[in-house]
Amino acid sequence: MAGPMTTIPSDRTRADAVGSLTQEIQLRHLTRLRRPGDPGQEHRADRGAIVVAVTASVLAVVACVYFYRTGHLLGYHDTYSHLEISRRILTGRTTGIAQLGAIWLPLPHILQSLFAWNTTLYTTGLAGSIVSMTSFVACAVLIYRIIRVYSPDRVSPGYAGAAVFMLGANMLHHQSTSMDELPFYAFALAATYGMIRWADTERPTFLLQASLASMLAMLCRYEGWFLAGMLTLVVPVIARRIGCSWPDTRGLTGMFAAFGVLTSSIGWMLYNWMIAGSPLNFLTGPNSSADQMARRTTDVETGNLGKTLLAYGNALLADHGLVVIVVAAIGLLVFLIGERLSARSLPVLVLGSIMPFFLYTIYRGQAPIGMPPVNEYLLNARFALVGALPAAILTGYLVSRLPRRVIPSAALIVVVGMAGLSITAFRQDGLVSVREVTEDLSAQQDQVRVADFLAAHTSGPIMLDLVGNERAAFPVLDRVIYDGTKIGRANVWKRALASPRSVGAHVVLMRGAGPRGADAVFTALHGAAAMTGAEVLYEADGYIVYQLPS
Repeated sequence: MAGPMTTIPSDRTRADAVGSLTQEIQLRHLTRLRRPGDPGQEHRADRGAIVVAVTASVLAVVACVYFYRTGHLLGYHDTYSHLEISRRILTGRTTGIAQLGAIWLPLPHILQSLFAWNTTLYTTGLAGSIVSMTSFVACAVLIYRIIRVYSPDRVSPGYAGAAVFMLGANMLHHQSTSMDELPFYAFALAATYGMIRWADTERPTFLLQASLASMLAMLCRYEGWFLAGMLTLVVPVIARRIGCSWPDTRGLTGMFAAFGVLTSSIGWMLYNWMIAGSPLNFLTGPNSSADQMARRTTDVETGNLGKTLLAYGNALLADHGLVVIVVAAIGLLVFLIGERLSARSLPVLVLGSIMPFFLYTIYRGQAPIGMPPVNEYLLNARFALVGALPAAILTGYLVSRLPRRVIPSAALIVVVGMAGLSITAFRQDGLVSVREVTEDLSAQQDQVRVADFLAAHTSGPIMLDLVGNERAAFPVLDRVIYDGTKIGRANVWKRALASPRSVGAHVVLMRGAGPRGADAVFTALHGAAAMTGAEVLYEADGYIVYQLPS
C-alpha cells in the first residue's frame, strides 16, 4: 500500500514563505520603533522640539533687546555682584578660581565669565543675559520633551506647555538679566526629564543623566540641594515600581546619591574649607544668608505662617497671574487622577515641591521676601517664578487629557491666551520683576553717583569694601582692591585696612552712613593715622573718596 504523499515545496512557494517572514520581521521592527519613548519616537518629536527652540530663541532675543532699551537689564542689586564675580575670574588685579567667593554657588558665575571678560558685555550686563537666554531656550525645550512623554502621539500639548513658560512676561524679563535662576531652572528640568524618562523606559542611562543634571543644579542655587535630596528619596520608590530587584535598587540609589548629591555638596564644602577656612562658611560665615538675615529686623513675614503664605501667594499671583495658577491647579488635579502617583509622575511632584521649600525658608527666616500688602517694598518676588516650571508641565498634561478632537484647539487657546496676557502685562507696565528692578535702581542712586565720579575723576588702584558697594565698584572693578585681593598667595586685605598705601592703593572709598551703615573701610580707616595727608575728592550720600598722597 502506498504511503501518504509528500508535497515538495516549489521554488515559488519557498520564495513566498521567505517574503512573508521578512515582512513580519520588518513589521515587528517598525512596531518597536513606534513604541512611546524609543529613539524613533524621539527622532520624530525633534521636529517639534526644533519649533519650540526657534520660537524660544526669537522671544529671548526680542525680550532682551526690549529690556536693554528700557534700561532694565541691570538693576537688581545682585546682578552687579554676579557680573563682578564673573569678571574677576579672568580679568582684574587678582584673577583665578578663588574670585568665585565662598557664598554664592559657582556654576552661573563660571558660565558668565566666558563673556564677562569682554568689557562691553560686562558693563551692559549682556554677559549674564547670554547665559540666562540660553538657559531659557533649554528650559522651553525640556518642558516640551517632558510633556511629550505623557503625550507621545500629540505635539500640541507640548507646544501649550512650552508657551506657558516662554510667554510669561516676568520670565521674559528675568531671562534677560544676569541672575542665576535660569541656569538652575534648566538643570532642574533636565534632572526631572531624566528621571521621568528612566521611569518610563526603565533605561538606567536616563537616571545617570538625571544625576549629572542634579549635580549641576546643586552648583547653581541652594534650592538645588533640596531638589537633589528629594529626587534621591524617590529613586528607590521608582526603582521598585518599575520592577528592579532590591540589590539593583540599592545600586541605582547609591549611584544617584553619589553623582547627584555628594559630588557637588562635598566639593563645595571642600572649596569653602580651602578658601574661607570653614567647610560650612557658605551657611554661617560672613555675608552668608544666615549672617545677613541676622541683621534684618523688618521682615514681618518671618515666623508668621499666615503672613508667609500671603506674601508668597501674592508673589505667585504677581509673577504668573490668576489664570495660569487656576489652570495649573486644575492640571495638578487631573495629573494626580490620571497618573495615580505612577513612577513617572513622582519627578514632576518633586519639582513642584520647591515652592513649599521656599515657604519654609521664608517662614524660618532663612530668606527674605517683600510683597505688598505684607511689606511696604518689593524684594525677591522672583522666589515664586519657579512655579512656572510645574505650571507649564501641568498645563500641557491637562491639554493632553482632553478629548482628541479638541486637543489642537485647546492648545491654540493656551498659546494665544498666554500671548494676550503677556502683551497686556507689557502694555500696562504690570511686570513685578521690572517694578522690583526699578525700586532697586532708585535705592542705588547714591552708589551710581559715586561710581560715576570714580570712573571720571580718579586713576590708579581703588581700595573699597565691595560688600554693599557693588554698584559703586561696577565701572572701576578692574582697579579695585577688596577683601579678595591677593599678592602672590597672600590675601592683603588686613594689611590694606591698616595701611592702604602699603598695598599700592591710590584712592580710598569708604561709606560712613546711609541705609547700609558704615562699611569695613570706614570703620578701620576713618580718622586713622594711615589717612594722614589724604585729600577728600568727593563727599556725598554718606560716601567719602580720598586721594592718597604719592
